Amino acid sequence: MKTFRKMTLIVLALSLVMSGCVLGGTKKIGKTEALEIALTDAGLTKDQVVDIDIELERSAGSAWYEIDFEGGRTEYEYIIDAHSGEILSGRTD
Repeated sequence: MKTFRKMTLIVLALSLVMSGCVLGGTKKIGKTEALEIALTDAGLTKDQVVDIDIELERSAGSAWYEIDFEGGRTEYEYIIDAHSGEILSGRTD
């Protein structure tokens, strides 16, 4: 019985490692960090912006944040990779 339990735990651990659930494979940044990345790129602080909207989107194994906010008379739109924090797109209106 103990051998079966040990084998089950080993198989489960290997499955988690292979699927990326362990060792950071599925780690993603949070909304706060994604917003900070966008604000830093825009050269603004959270106190300087209004109408902040952050949505996590997923498709085909990818995840990204769509971030919109206004700073002064400018509207900002960013797409931030939810895994790496890389700015995939940024534009102003």
